[in-house]
Amino acid sequence: MGKYVYAGLVGIVGAAFVHLAIVLMLPQLSENDVWRQIDEKAAVNDPVRLDRYGVELSAARTLDPMFAVIACRYDLSDGVFSITAPPTGDFWSVAVFDDLGRILFSANDRIVATENLDLVIALPLQLRVLQQSPRPAFANAVLTEANRNEGFAVLRIFRPDETYEPVVRDFIDRLDCRANPL
Repeated sequence: MGKYVYAGLVGIVGAAFVHLAIVLMLPQLSENDVWRQIDEKAAVNDPVRLDRYGVELSAARTLDPMFAVIACRYDLSDGVFSITAPPTGDFWSVAVFDDLGRILFSANDRIVATENLDLVIALPLQLRVLQQSPRPAFANAVLTEANRNEGFAVLRIFRPDETYEPVVRDFIDRLDCRANPL
């Protein structure tokens, strides 16, 4: 009887490990992840709206309808990437991801020094250059380190109802995603 219990426990534990391994490998093995969808739909440095008013992404179907969601692809091969945006008066958040979908940095308007968004994404060597010779344009910017050349930043803006849409569109029009050569 003890051998059957032992065999059953080994089988259950083995199955749990196999299932856990599959779940953890899915993001790297998936061919239709968020990065690939944004890579196909968005040009580098161009803001793309991901909610129902923007491009059709299957990964964006479950987004909160109370937020406008914008993504900017970046490529650090030619220099650092900066995102600047004016204050909205309401909540905003930004998250930076690499091309594998791993989050590198996250912030919102409650934890930065100013109401506007001013973010710089750079590789470690580029960050060192910026620290050794600071640029006035990045004086108030939050510096974020990325270990891979490509990725995307996702910006979310609180949009309580449909009447707030003109404010969101104005914000997106003034959103600036750009590469800055060093």
